[in-house]
Amino acid sequence: MHVDPVSDLVDSVAAAFATDGPLAAARHDHRARPGQLAMALAVARALASGGHLAVEAGTGVGKTFAYLVPVLLSGQRALLSTATQALQDQLFSRDIPAVSRALGMPVRAALLKGRSSYLCLQRLEQARAAGPNQRNDPAIAAGLERVRLWAQVTRSGDVGEMASLHERSALRDLVTSTRHNCLGADCPQATPCHVNRARRQAQEADWVVINHHLFLADRVMHETQAVDWLPETGVVVMDEAHRLNDTAVQLLSSSVSSDALHDLARELRTQGSAFARGLRPWGHLALVLEQACRAIGALPRAGGNPPRQAWSAVSPDGLEAPDWHLAITALDQALAGALEAVSATAQASAELGRLMERLKELQATWSLLAPGAPIPVTAADARWMEWGAGRSWRMVRAPRDSATHFGQLLQTGGRGERSWIFASATLGHDDALSWFTRGLGIAGHSALHTLRVPSPFDHAAQAALYVPHDLPDPADADHTPALAARVADWATRLGGRTLVLTTTLRAVARMANALDGLLQVGEGAPMEVLAQGRLSRKALLERFRAAPHSGRGAVLVASASFWEGVDLPGDVLQLLVIDKLPFPPPDDPLIAARVRAMEDEGFQAFSDVFLPEAAMALRQGAGRLIRSERDRGVLVIGDRRLLTRSYGNLLLDALPPMLRLVDESELRSAIDDLVVTRSSTTDRPCS
Repeated sequence: MHVDPVSDLVDSVAAAFATDGPLAAARHDHRARPGQLAMALAVARALASGGHLAVEAGTGVGKTFAYLVPVLLSGQRALLSTATQALQDQLFSRDIPAVSRALGMPVRAALLKGRSSYLCLQRLEQARAAGPNQRNDPAIAAGLERVRLWAQVTRSGDVGEMASLHERSALRDLVTSTRHNCLGADCPQATPCHVNRARRQAQEADWVVINHHLFLADRVMHETQAVDWLPETGVVVMDEAHRLNDTAVQLLSSSVSSDALHDLARELRTQGSAFARGLRPWGHLALVLEQACRAIGALPRAGGNPPRQAWSAVSPDGLEAPDWHLAITALDQALAGALEAVSATAQASAELGRLMERLKELQATWSLLAPGAPIPVTAADARWMEWGAGRSWRMVRAPRDSATHFGQLLQTGGRGERSWIFASATLGHDDALSWFTRGLGIAGHSALHTLRVPSPFDHAAQAALYVPHDLPDPADADHTPALAARVADWATRLGGRTLVLTTTLRAVARMANALDGLLQVGEGAPMEVLAQGRLSRKALLERFRAAPHSGRGAVLVASASFWEGVDLPGDVLQLLVIDKLPFPPPDDPLIAARVRAMEDEGFQAFSDVFLPEAAMALRQGAGRLIRSERDRGVLVIGDRRLLTRSYGNLLLDALPPMLRLVDESELRSAIDDLVVTRSSTTDRPCS
């Protein structure tokens, strides 16, 4: 009897999602979603035939179950990769167990994160035994004691278990390791090491839940050092796939940063004093390195302060060549002095040996980026200086995209034949998902199929869109104050529940400061203005979610990462304001490299680069508003170019269909309706 593996798997998946199937029986909130079934069947066909699938699944489709069910029923080992650790944790702790229980099919799953996400027992010991300066800091000493007590009870060693070890905590660098300072097999704590334990569990598991950064780092290590952290699997699922290109560009780039150099100086001072005290002037060497690093950050820059400055000549744009030469010469000498000192004492300990290797690697990257003749910039790459707060900086040379890398992965199937599933709520504006597939170099791949599944939400009934026609031009200095005055009025009528997304971090500060003055003096309890940069992302979202129950409204102002991955269902968020159209900056060196490449292929810069990038970002931002079938809200885009420019309709068409509000009075009526009907607004999760 002929057995068709494709039809067998498709039939099994269809039965699992049937109204009388196991998912419906196991989950009281399960309901038939045609889009979810369509995606699940497409995933099943790809897995059974050894093909690949890129699928755009709108919010509410339930894409997680739509790929987990076919993968489980296929019986194949799988890597499940996400863009964020938050979704990693959700997959491992909630979604995978739910699918496994519903289908009655146990699966051995392992959660694997990057090295710096785990407690390093050796570095904890070293930190607690550190010199007097560290012991005399009461906050550090108390924090290390809390970590020591937690270390005795934790099984995973995941520092995310400790709220005090957030990303900006000064403790985190002291008790976690990187590939540069990990001692590997030489570490006396190698056996109980949490990283090693997590990697062993991953090698033994059926499914391994990872993130894109870790997956790509594994590929880079495999290609350069023939080292594998991840097991061979027949399936790779890339959720939040729209982030893949940017993550890959970051991993494939070469960079030297002030943060890395300051961390190196700290290690030089600490490890040198611990293992080779008196043999070299470790404190002086570290100080010279720190001073040279700060000198680069203090260089005067012409042409304002753009976050990125192109670098195609001897010195980056906006910097005087003589000043630049003096600064990089000083840093070059500081690195050489540090390397000489560490090389001479490297035999004293494994820690100093690792520090020597780190210095050699950094100096090699440094010589590639900074000293000597200028590196020709081609259409395939870009080079720039990146400036941050507090005189921080980063030198970068990066490929314009990851097309070559991913094109080769799909062509060869990786380490053995694999099926690749790419999924996200935003992958393109056409059926070929060109925005996504072109950037990854997989457009036109013979085994790749694409699918677009629209959101099941009734946006026309649940959401309204308003574009003010009388705001100043987005480039006008009065735009932010004028929009802030409107936001203050709307948020007051609504009682908070307002998220303002800006296109730059600088605009966050301007908007938040303006709202502070407008909302802190209102009648009754003043409204709280939460702004990115004032608290951690987690703390901001917790405060915003709690605000409706505290009797005090809140407005959250944010940019960057808050445009995606923020889930605020129910009536917590009812007004979403986007300040300007999110066009990428034309002077960004990476965007400029992509423009050159597209123009060389006969494409148009604006219509084929800037417009698609803006449309994808706009869709991501707008997707924060409606997160469940019961949600209702208003989206305001404070950019009148949507009404006055020829491309306005193209960007509006990229958004879900919403009720259009024509003037301020209609907007106020819509806000008042939200207040009246709020008691009936509840959230239901979409799996």
